[in-house]
Amino acid sequence: MLTDNFRIARHVFLVAAPAGVLVGAAIAAYDYTVNVLLWERFTQTLPPPVLCLLPIAGLFLTGLILTLFRVATSSMADEVVLAYHQPGKGIDYNTAIPKLAASVATMGFGASAGMEGASKWLGATLASFLQRQLNRQPALAWLHGSVETALITGAAAGISAIFRAPLTGAIMGIESPYKHDLAHESLIHGLIAAATSYATFAFFRPATPYFPIHFQYQLNLRDLLICVPLGLAGGLLSHVFLGLLARIKRLWAQWPVPRLIKTTTGGAIVSAIAFAAYQILGAPVTLHAGLPVANQLLNGQHALGAIAIILAAKLLATCFTFGTGGVGGLFVPSATIGAALGAAFDAVFNPSHPGVFTLIGIAAFTGASYNSLLFAAVFVAEATGTPALVVPSLIASCTAFLASAGISNSESQRHRRA
Repeated sequence: MLTDNFRIARHVFLVAAPAGVLVGAAIAAYDYTVNVLLWERFTQTLPPPVLCLLPIAGLFLTGLILTLFRVATSSMADEVVLAYHQPGKGIDYNTAIPKLAASVATMGFGASAGMEGASKWLGATLASFLQRQLNRQPALAWLHGSVETALITGAAAGISAIFRAPLTGAIMGIESPYKHDLAHESLIHGLIAAATSYATFAFFRPATPYFPIHFQYQLNLRDLLICVPLGLAGGLLSHVFLGLLARIKRLWAQWPVPRLIKTTTGGAIVSAIAFAAYQILGAPVTLHAGLPVANQLLNGQHALGAIAIILAAKLLATCFTFGTGGVGGLFVPSATIGAALGAAFDAVFNPSHPGVFTLIGIAAFTGASYNSLLFAAVFVAEATGTPALVVPSLIASCTAFLASAGISNSESQRHRRA
């Protein structure tokens, strides 16, 4: 036992911890490129009607890159899960740079995509590549290790950095390969890599919480009771969301035209949705990942009618972004959809603190869409700095998990270990 613990500790601190540092620095550069060099500059210099047109350019560039470099799949987070279950195949490192560039085009030009999927994929790609290189060196046999563990370790590090939430990153990493199981052999590696990745990211980029709140939540029985129907609504809405996404993917796969036409058409639809939202609400609320919109919902800046429009429009924009070939992550767009669902409950049921159900809606909808019991609830607590929110978030995410009945946005996720 002592020998095993020493071997694990040696690998954790000499491989996983440095890998976390590498991933944290890479995610900081990636975040700066997408959100500062591109999207922030666009929003500061272009009027809203022009911003609405950017997804056309973004998905055109995405399709062009994927076509020129013959990238087989636009999937990122799901590729990590598939590589974990099929270690002989692994991640295609030869197309890593073009796929990364395609994700920058999708997100940097405002399509409805988030950073989580790309960050998870980038972390897993770097960590697994590092482990493969170490495994090829006979002189470094004492640093050899499982590539599958490295995949989850890097994924946890990437999520930790981009979410500014190290515990969420570690939990999401080990939850993602299975619906009713955990990649538990990677837990300690993922925890350490998530910690070093977060610390490195915070050195280069602002580590501000995703959802800053101005109250200290106290548990309330009425809130907890309402979390059950909110979780049920989140689970049912996930069926609508993932069903529509799957249908669009099938339709686009059957459309006998070049990939570039498919992605550009998808960009035109995403732009049309953004322009319609701009005409109705005065702002293109469906563009980009949606974090500012989620915070507006949290702060009660939209009436019930506007909330319903945001929910429907963001759901459609996200489905068309990914259904037509966009590259990126689903989590923050899903969190925005969940925030809109929760904000509707805020408007109807008046919780003990304004915005509480908005936060719980995030846990419910993302928990259902990702087939997760834990990470969605922990994310809400870490993203707000309020541990007490774990309790209502868990009630909602567990209810949503049961209502989701095993559907998932990851096609490669397995039910449980063999």
